[in-house]
Amino acid sequence: MIQIELPGVLQELADHQGIVEVEGKTVQQALDDLGQRHPMVLTRILTRGGQLRPHVNLFLGGRDIRQGDGLETPVADGDELLVVPSVAGG
Repeated sequence: MIQIELPGVLQELADHQGIVEVEGKTVQQALDDLGQRHPMVLTRILTRGGQLRPHVNLFLGGRDIRQGDGLETPVADGDELLVVPSVAGG
């Protein structure tokens, strides 16, 4: 099982869960499983084309997946994937 930690803004769409346990061998597969359980959450993370939204960051083991293999980054049982929306201001 992989744990996906959701920010407060997405928890409402996941039955008010802060952490959702999913299955998968890659970040993409883990997100697909999340989407099966909570489809509206996935629409806030990925574009219609299946790409990571520019304002959403995913961290696996403290590393931004964009600095690795992106959505094809491998995951293993016990891993934690953190979803962090970008904050803009000015």
